[in-house]
Amino acid sequence: MQYRLGCSILMAALLAGCNSVPVRQVVHQQAIEITDSESVKPIAITKVVGKIKRGTDVGDIQAGLACIRSGDVNWRSGSKVNLSSEELVDVFREELESSGWPVVGSTEDLFNGYDVSGAEVLIAAKVKDLHANICYPMAGFGDWNQAKGAMRVTTEWQIYSPATRSLLGKMVTEGSSEITDMKAGASGDLLADSFAASVHNLLADNEFLSLVKRSDGATVSPAVVTAALIPNKENRYSSQKEAIALAKNATVTIRTATGHGSGFAIGDGNFILTNAHVVGEAKNVTILTQGKISLPAKVVQVSKSRDVALLSIEGIRLSPLYIVTAKVDETSEVYAVGSPLNEELRGSITRGIVSGYRLIDGQQWLQSDASISPGNSGGPLLNDRGQVVGISTAGYTAGGSQVGLNLFIPIDEALSYIGLKVQ
Repeated sequence: MQYRLGCSILMAALLAGCNSVPVRQVVHQQAIEITDSESVKPIAITKVVGKIKRGTDVGDIQAGLACIRSGDVNWRSGSKVNLSSEELVDVFREELESSGWPVVGSTEDLFNGYDVSGAEVLIAAKVKDLHANICYPMAGFGDWNQAKGAMRVTTEWQIYSPATRSLLGKMVTEGSSEITDMKAGASGDLLADSFAASVHNLLADNEFLSLVKRSDGATVSPAVVTAALIPNKENRYSSQKEAIALAKNATVTIRTATGHGSGFAIGDGNFILTNAHVVGEAKNVTILTQGKISLPAKVVQVSKSRDVALLSIEGIRLSPLYIVTAKVDETSEVYAVGSPLNEELRGSITRGIVSGYRLIDGQQWLQSDASISPGNSGGPLLNDRGQVVGISTAGYTAGGSQVGLNLFIPIDEALSYIGLKVQ
């Protein structure tokens, strides 16, 4: 009897030595519920990365009905721990949606990709630490599919403003999860559930809310412009040089979460005309004037079918361009103004001639060899008196080189698709 007791104590001691360090579970805070989605800027997550040294021991592999430690869980050392960015991006979106937070971007569109153009705040997640114990109770019978266990992750969040191109702040949250009954794919579920809990704790933090809340508390309600008349005052210039120079001042750079384009002032100077593909799904964008003044603008009307968008600005009026709705003669000289390739190139001017009007897929286009590049989109095409005759939209290339074939939306069609008429 004494011998058996001694063996039992020895066996218990050996088993205790083989047991894993328990995974500490963290408190899951109550996420802040957003009842007015317009009070918070639309959010999109751009990436989820793991910043743990490759091969780092982040937990234990356990086996047998008693879940005895049998090895290490190493970061990215095999199929035991995988960081699926797409899956975790979906987890982030689902957590925000469940609490009423405005979120954009979807991995569902396999053709157009992950579109975050409507975001006013971008989030990047960095998994800094992870601790997991994963047990395979039926491993002794050759079944390494069924598992259970626990996990905890530490996530650093970087919050970025595409409007100001600046980092708003960094935050760190933890999340954990536990699966007590055997199931297939448990390790993946543990990671997704732990990350979801980390997102949930981010949404419970008032500091995060303060970073993404609209500062003025104003709601954004896109206005519908239907057959509206806008002023169209003709400007008198002493020379062509003066006309083109002043047209530059009416042309702006438009920033969104995914890049930049161009636009130009019309009406009383409180409307900006651009391409729909420049603003994407955004409801609010930032414009940068020729004088480097940064202004917020609201997207008030969009025609995706004609690739036209109308923005409005408040508190300031720009010098508007005069609009000519009549067709331009072939060989007429024209000028394209915009911000090609880089914002620092704003106000760039290229010159060409009108080749004619083309009917492509049922739509009219003005063709010219005036050179345009990415970033020019939405900028004005001017006649030799600095008056708008079209909107820069598409430039053709062959082998990466310009071929002198560029398409512009005739200004009369652009206006008609968004319900505008000039006086």
